[in-house]
Amino acid sequence: MLDQQTKQQLQQNFQQIKPQIKQAFPDVPEQELSQGASDPDRLVSTIVQKTGQPKERIEQQLQQLVGSR
Repeated sequence: MLDQQTKQQLQQNFQQIKPQIKQAFPDVPEQELSQGASDPDRLVSTIVQKTGQPKERIEQQLQQLVGSR
């Protein structure tokens, strides 16, 4: 599960991070990524469904993207 700090950073900085998220998860349509902007848990679930990757891996990648901005 994403920690609270990562969730807040995703919500506050989604537009800046979105290009990196799109690049990391090209199988996820833009509209579905945008729907996850206000709900990071939903974003993770959507990426898991579209990519088939483990939830823990998705969360780790998102945490790295948030940390590297």
